[in-house]
Amino acid sequence: MLRPVVVLFIASVSIASGAVDVKSFGAAGNGITDDTQAVQNAVNACPLYGTVQFPAGNYLVRGIKLRSRCTYSGATGAGLLLSARNQFVFDISEQTEIAITGLVLDGNSLGGAIIAQGYAPVKTIKIDRCEFRNVVAASWYPANLAIVSTWGFVDSSIQNSRFSNISGGIWLTTVQNVSILNNTFMDVTQSDAIYIAPNPVGFQSGDNLRIAGNSGSRLAGMAIEIFRPDPPNGSVLTAPIIENNSFSDWTGSNGMGLSITHGDGAIIRGNRISNTNGPMQANGIEIIVANAKVTGNVVAGGFAFGIAVQGTNAPTIAGNTITGAADSGIILACSNHFSRCTSKNSLIASNVIQNARLVGIKLDNDWSGSQILQNTITRTSGAWGDDNSIMFSGIHQSPAPGPGMININTVIQDAVNTVPGFWFCGVRINSQMPGSTVRNNVVRSNSAVPFGSGLIDNTGNATVGWIISGNQYLNVYHDIN
Repeated sequence: MLRPVVVLFIASVSIASGAVDVKSFGAAGNGITDDTQAVQNAVNACPLYGTVQFPAGNYLVRGIKLRSRCTYSGATGAGLLLSARNQFVFDISEQTEIAITGLVLDGNSLGGAIIAQGYAPVKTIKIDRCEFRNVVAASWYPANLAIVSTWGFVDSSIQNSRFSNISGGIWLTTVQNVSILNNTFMDVTQSDAIYIAPNPVGFQSGDNLRIAGNSGSRLAGMAIEIFRPDPPNGSVLTAPIIENNSFSDWTGSNGMGLSITHGDGAIIRGNRISNTNGPMQANGIEIIVANAKVTGNVVAGGFAFGIAVQGTNAPTIAGNTITGAADSGIILACSNHFSRCTSKNSLIASNVIQNARLVGIKLDNDWSGSQILQNTITRTSGAWGDDNSIMFSGIHQSPAPGPGMININTVIQDAVNTVPGFWFCGVRINSQMPGSTVRNNVVRSNSAVPFGSGLIDNTGNATVGWIISGNQYLNVYHDIN
């Protein structure tokens, strides 16, 4: 009995039923001859779920419109070089079930690499083991971006690829079931390495975004930005996962490591952000989403703030390591302009903060109901060049209408010889918050003689209504000042 033959497309990987070779359609691949028509003819001839093969060579093109349900595969040394200004090497607009693998896509300082636009999302796109390069800021938007989707990117992945000498990297508007994995970014000269900006659209969107294992250095903008306009535009994004990414060394003046302003419940874990060799940037990690889980990250040097939470409720900031912040290691911040001045019910726990310049943990908004627990904050007198005029606070409290908790933290000044003019305190209380607690903390100086203050009441009556008990003040000049 004969059985029907079924051709399937599963998880972005096609089962090829045939292949075409671009050279068999007349493509020269010498980097000089215009191969646009030959390559387009090969694409147009691709059988259903077949493969367009690019042998080694450099194919000069003005732009190629890819077809759905086809794989585009390059042999070692195969690349496409753009020859038309403000165009893209590949156009995948409104297409589905496309795989692009093993190709070098070179913007040739004229335009971008892959564009998806139109009025329908692209679906089931897999970009794997490709190289994107020479996409410059001088091109018109969006041709100054390596990969850009202006409508939607669904059930798709971008992985194991390299981006170098590009103005901007991956730029996606509205995502659903998308993975961006294990890509490398070098010399991003104008904007972000990875940028997601969900918009309201006429299809299901906003779930299962995962950005993981990416790395890069020499960045002008942000390593990863998930953006929501303010006021919100009605777009949806739920609990994106940003994990195990590693970025270092910024070149511009207004960059960040991770900026997550869309996607309540975001999971941000295991990332490493370092700027020890670049000019000072704003935030290592910026959070403007509710219920974020920020755990196990490392932020090392070159940022004003290690982790900044701006006016969003109930984040968990736990188990992170932050070194060398030029202002504060962790800040619950306030933006009056955007009416973002509450971070109620925050949990800031078990973080290690080393040599933040001014404050270890700064509670600078409505932190009512928050718990500041079991953090270890270390400051070395003399670590910063202007320490002769600095007062450092391990934990700095600003007013909140309800009680909060500062318990079981350790704050250490660890220089034996302290710099004249530098002052150190464990906890600084600036206003009355009845029912708030400062309990079982340890404040210690390792100096040769007692130095600094365990707790400072900044107004003389700020501690009224606080419950202060069980604290240990070791080798400090004042227990409570």
